[in-house]
Amino acid sequence: MMQRTKIVAEDSREAMTKVMKECGEDAVILSTRKVPGGVEIIAGHEPKRSMFHSLGSRQNFNMDMEDDEEETEIVERSEASKAPAQSAKTFQQVLAESGRAADLLKPSPFQFRAAPPEPVAVKVDVEKIKSEQLQTSRLDAIENSVREIRAMLGSEMMLSGLKTAGASPALISVFLAQSGALGSVDPDRRFAKFLADRMIHKASPQLTGGPRVVLTLGPSGSGKTTLLAQLAARARMAAPDEKLSFVNADASRFGAAEQLRAYGRILDVPVIDVEHPSDLTKLIKNSGQRLSLFIDMPSQPHENSVVLDILERSRDEMSQMISVGAIASNLSTDAIDRILTRYPNLDALALTKLDEAPLSLSTFSLLSLRGPGIAYLASTSHLIKGLMEPDSEMLESVIHASLVGSDADQLN
Repeated sequence: MMQRTKIVAEDSREAMTKVMKECGEDAVILSTRKVPGGVEIIAGHEPKRSMFHSLGSRQNFNMDMEDDEEETEIVERSEASKAPAQSAKTFQQVLAESGRAADLLKPSPFQFRAAPPEPVAVKVDVEKIKSEQLQTSRLDAIENSVREIRAMLGSEMMLSGLKTAGASPALISVFLAQSGALGSVDPDRRFAKFLADRMIHKASPQLTGGPRVVLTLGPSGSGKTTLLAQLAARARMAAPDEKLSFVNADASRFGAAEQLRAYGRILDVPVIDVEHPSDLTKLIKNSGQRLSLFIDMPSQPHENSVVLDILERSRDEMSQMISVGAIASNLSTDAIDRILTRYPNLDALALTKLDEAPLSLSTFSLLSLRGPGIAYLASTSHLIKGLMEPDSEMLESVIHASLVGSDADQLN
C-alpha cells in the first residue's frame, strides 16, 4: 500500500530536494499548494521498513548461515541424483525440431505503452465557486443597469443640446433617427460619430501652391492671432520657398500687434502694420501674385466689417482668399451663433483653445446645424504641433470626450 508524506519548504526546489531525500527517487507527487511560509507537497511512496526489522533480519541471516551451508550440500546431491542421464535440449533445438522456429521467432508488432500517471488529487471548493459565480452575476446586473442609465442620460443630453442649438422638434427627431443613438447601448458614441461625419470639413483649404490671402476671424480672446501664426507655420513647413508676410490689421489692440511680431521673429516672417483700412488696398495691389498675406483681422465688429468690405471689393485684384473662423472652447453658444451670423461666408472653422476647456454638446450641435465644416483643431500649447487637420475619427473622439464629461457631471 502506498504511503503519503507531507513536505513543507520555503520554495519548490527545496521541497523537491526533501522529497527525493525522504521518500526516494520513485516517489510520486500527489498535490502541491502554497501555504503560509512556503510550499506544501504531498508525496506518495512505498512504505519504509523500520530499522528494528532490518536489524532483526540481518541477525537471523547471520545465525542461519552455517545451517544453510549444510542443507545446500545435501540438496545439491539430491538434485544431482535426480538429473537424467542425457543432457537437456535447448529451447532453440526444440523450436528447430518443431519446424515453426521461423514463425515463433519473428518480432512481435505489439509495443507496450507506459501506464498513465496517477491523477493528482485536486480539492474543489464548491462554496467558493458558487460565491464567485454569484458575484459575477451581480456585477453583470450592475453593468447592465449602468448602461441603461447612460443610455437615458445620453438621450436626454442629445435632446437638450439640439434644442439649445435651435433645432426644431422635427429636426431633432430626424437627427436622432439618422444617428441610431436612441436604440443603441452606447448612444453617446453613436451620436458623436453622427455629429463628426456632419461637421468634418470635406476638403480643407490649401494654404500653399501659390499666393494666398488668409484671414482669421473671431472675437477678442478667441485665439485667432495664435491660429493665424499656426496656419502660417504650417504653410512655411509645407512650402519653405514661398514668400509669406503677416499683416496686422487690428491697430486698436496693442497686445495683438506685439504677439504677431513675436510669431514673426520665430517663423522668420515679416510683419506689416496697417494703420488705416485704406492702406490695406494699396498693400493688396502691391503684393499682387507674389506674396501670401496672413491677415490678423480686427476684433471690433465695426472695424472688422470695414476691412472685410475692402477685401471683398479687391477680390479681382488679389490672389485666392481663405477665411477661417476661430471657435474657442470657452465661447458660449450665443457667442458662436453671433460669429456664424456675422461671417456667413467663412471657408472653414477651427476649434481653438482645446487645451483650456472642452466644448459643450450644445456647441457641437450648433456647428452641426450651421457652419462650413471644421477643418482644424488648435490648442495654444505649441506653435506647430498645436494645429491639426482632423479626420472623422479624431473629431469623433473630441465630441465623445465632451459627451462623457457632460455625462459625468450629471452623474455627480
